[in-house]
Amino acid sequence: MLNLRQLEILRAVMRLRTTVGAAREIGMSQPSVSNAIKNMESHLGFRLFHRVNNRLIPTEEATSLFLDSEPLFLMFQGIRQKAADLRTSRIGRVRLTTTAELSGSLVPAIVRRFLPHHPQVALSIETRPMIEMLDALEAGITHLGLVMEPDPRPGIETRPLRQFDMACVFPRDSPLAALPSITPQDLQDTALIAAPAGSRVHNLVADAFRRAKQPFAPSIEVRFMNTGVGLVEQGIGATVVDPLTAAAGAAERIAIRPFRPSIPITVHAVLARDKPPSRLVQSFLRHAGEVVREAFPEVPA
Repeated sequence: MLNLRQLEILRAVMRLRTTVGAAREIGMSQPSVSNAIKNMESHLGFRLFHRVNNRLIPTEEATSLFLDSEPLFLMFQGIRQKAADLRTSRIGRVRLTTTAELSGSLVPAIVRRFLPHHPQVALSIETRPMIEMLDALEAGITHLGLVMEPDPRPGIETRPLRQFDMACVFPRDSPLAALPSITPQDLQDTALIAAPAGSRVHNLVADAFRRAKQPFAPSIEVRFMNTGVGLVEQGIGATVVDPLTAAAGAAERIAIRPFRPSIPITVHAVLARDKPPSRLVQSFLRHAGEVVREAFPEVPA
């Protein structure tokens, strides 16, 4: 049987893949973390990690323990946050989780509009991959999420805020800048940056290329599309993303054009279906809807 502290150590090493990074995150010395891992392996009777080039690669058994223990930590995080709220006597709290793509443009604009109406509210913002966001909602750790095209789940309510057409982002000095819009044919000689194979965004873009009867063979795949825009800022390739992600890029380094055939993509608010939103959360949703409708025009043709 592992105790909570041991699971916390395992979780930190799993996430950071080094004992140094894990020790820094959880406030222990590096030797203490290493000894804790050895003790866990001795107690359990199997290896948790293999060391490869100074990185710790988790075994299948360690991965299984990590995945099974994650709901426990989400619950613990919620209890700890609730205790902090009670201690500070805040007049309400809104806990928002968003994906990386929306954290740089949409979320700051919503917060700017929301806070003047609720100056005493404590606001917590976390950036997580979509699957972790939905897990946190179902566990009651976060109040609401903002995401593009969420995966359907029985326990999650989705509220569409606005539909956009995806746009093409490329370096400002690219010959593509002479075109009013970009098609798959225009990108055949350009290194493509795309979301991971199998993701919903990847599939949307791949389908547009198929409709145009053009091959879709990305040179680079990135987990978060704002990373793709960052690569374009460095003069690397082109990417097809939602206009909110595109808007967060450095305007002096990139150009943005409509992509054809059009690829509709929708911003959603997501909530736990069995947890009715508080008045504060409803207010945040109202401001979010206003901002996403008013503050982000479509990419002009």
